[in-house]
Amino acid sequence: MRRSRYELLWISCSLLACSTTSPPFDGATNADVSSSSPDASPSADVQSTSDVGVILAADSGGPDPDASAPSGWLRDRFPEDRGIAGAPTVLFHDDFESGWGRWDAPRADTQYLHLEQGATAHGGTRYLRSTVTRAHLQATQYISASPRFAFRRRVPQMFWRFHARFPTIAPNPHHWVRVSAGTAAFSSSGLANTVPRGDQGFWFDFDATNDDVFNFYTYWHRMRSGRCNDGSATPGCAGDQGTTYYYGNVFQPRTQAPFPRNEWFCIEIGAQANAVGANDGSLTFWINDRQVGSYAPMRPVGTWLRATFHEGGCAFSACTPPAPFEGFNFRTSDDVLFKEIFLDAYYERDSSAAKRMVLQSRGLTVSDDQTILYDDVVVATERIGCRRAP
Repeated sequence: MRRSRYELLWISCSLLACSTTSPPFDGATNADVSSSSPDASPSADVQSTSDVGVILAADSGGPDPDASAPSGWLRDRFPEDRGIAGAPTVLFHDDFESGWGRWDAPRADTQYLHLEQGATAHGGTRYLRSTVTRAHLQATQYISASPRFAFRRRVPQMFWRFHARFPTIAPNPHHWVRVSAGTAAFSSSGLANTVPRGDQGFWFDFDATNDDVFNFYTYWHRMRSGRCNDGSATPGCAGDQGTTYYYGNVFQPRTQAPFPRNEWFCIEIGAQANAVGANDGSLTFWINDRQVGSYAPMRPVGTWLRATFHEGGCAFSACTPPAPFEGFNFRTSDDVLFKEIFLDAYYERDSSAAKRMVLQSRGLTVSDDQTILYDDVVVATERIGCRRAP
């Protein structure tokens, strides 16, 4: 796909910490496991720096005081995840010990996805390896290495826990894992630069930036455009970019420690759909059982500028005073429910090359292999917690 001058300028500036005045590359996750995709949506690698019923009641909005203490979460009732798949609140579980067969696709190893065996595994002896190389991207511009699973029942609230390991220094994916919500017929694939209808669906990616921190990259019917400072798409507006575009809105916690390279760490994502007509939807994530980011009614305090919510405010001249986040109005129909996960690693040739240049400019030795390891995946309708020993 040919890139516009705005897009090419944006990706160069965002990776070099320039101000955000043009759209990013937004790689739309392809539902296929191993494929090239012309549907390259912009990346949310912009900044370098709760569930409403259960999450807000359980969390204070800051780090959990003792992430190892008994919690009543699934991890405590099922030590080492033994028997966890039989819990009535669990929608999906795969520790890769039984080989392929639990994901809807793939059903066997692909060019980019490989089941491995050995002491490297987080738990047990098997784990999943995703590897996309520079040579792969030279041959194919868009690559999605993506196991996917559609829930057997759609739900208004979900939690997704998995353990990941980035064994080398290499560009992180253009977009990473995805959660999709919608009607039974809705698919989030192929909808980059599209505002979904509130009675059809919404989705978000959980992305890792070039600085090894995380953000939500979110599409829903009330998402903001990157065209105007106020998020509208009105020609002649303040900060008018001259072109209307709707790429994922970015929510990146202001204070994060970079994740460790070549170590297993635990990620849990929590999402709550709103009550129809209310702004009470939420997104939250935890790293190693400690809350890092939570976006829910009245928290955090921050400033919207174009399609990015800047936690704590921002320093650009167009920034308005910080105010509490309004919460998410994800849907306008009760039939829009969480329905599918993609354990995706989506790469785009140009953005990967730009990220590589930035890493090399920092004096780092950058691998040609963009590898991510996965283990101990669980999706449930209640808090899970990291896999733990008895």
